[in-house]
Amino acid sequence: MKIAVVGLGVMGRLHAQVLLAEPAVESVIGVETDPGRAAVITAELGLEVRETLDEVLPEVDAVSVTLPDDLHVEAATLALTAGKYVLVEKPLATTAVGCEAILAAQPLPGRLMVGHLLRFDERLRELKRRIDAGELGRLRYLRIHRVNTRSTADRIAARASVTAFLGVHDLDLLLWLTGQELQSASAAGRRVFGSYSDVTVATLDLADGTLALLENHWLLHPASARSCLAGVQVFGDEGSALIDLSTDELELITETEGRSVRVDTRNWTHDPQISGGSLRRELASFVNAVVTGSPVEVSGEDGLRAVRAVELVEAAATRPAED
Repeated sequence: MKIAVVGLGVMGRLHAQVLLAEPAVESVIGVETDPGRAAVITAELGLEVRETLDEVLPEVDAVSVTLPDDLHVEAATLALTAGKYVLVEKPLATTAVGCEAILAAQPLPGRLMVGHLLRFDERLRELKRRIDAGELGRLRYLRIHRVNTRSTADRIAARASVTAFLGVHDLDLLLWLTGQELQSASAAGRRVFGSYSDVTVATLDLADGTLALLENHWLLHPASARSCLAGVQVFGDEGSALIDLSTDELELITETEGRSVRVDTRNWTHDPQISGGSLRRELASFVNAVVTGSPVEVSGEDGLRAVRAVELVEAAATRPAED
């Protein structure tokens, strides 16, 4: 199969790198409007790069959309309308309305996949299996948290809330693990860097009565040895599960760098010698769907549910407090 990667920023480069190593992928074509970035990627990966998606669509079987969040709708609908399988990095769109527009362009069910990476973490897959098998009994309470450093805020805070950028991971994870819909939310949010919430703490009620707590912020000092603090705690009548998602990284301290450098061996990597972890499993799943003509593993409907959950939390976080 042949695939186009649209947008060659950090995630686009990683997608291209992993896809180039997939045995079923015959070729990868990049799409990038920035000539300087295109030249760098061509030099690094030997990738052919074009300026527009339109000129690439006739040549490919599938498209991976790794553009900034607010550009997902146009690229995804264009590729779906052309009959291609499409993978869109999370979130599917910045609004539920945008998600619905993308879904409406899907020619057949199961052609649109959303890149919710956590679903491909082997620890979380095992947790999901055990929850579904009833090993924890009736679920009563979940706590999920994800914290980044202010370096992330420097890049993202001007265009998105912490819930939209980080919390969408955890809200999708919550809905997937429990198999429940989000019934209601109460939340508090604080603005620190701009016009969007940079700290959000939400109490969530699921349809079966399970209670959940979601915490997201990007206030961690950038000098921290860890760039992310994250975890999941699940409490049921017959058992509990605790996962530290903060890091499975290899930490290197060398004279050359003069500081700690972490190579992520679980989610993705900038090191071509490392397998790529969850990202490789995610992209391999998408490639398999394209090659076999089967439905994708994480559907567009899943992406829509996660964005609706984000909107519910954000609405609750900005609601005036009652007297």
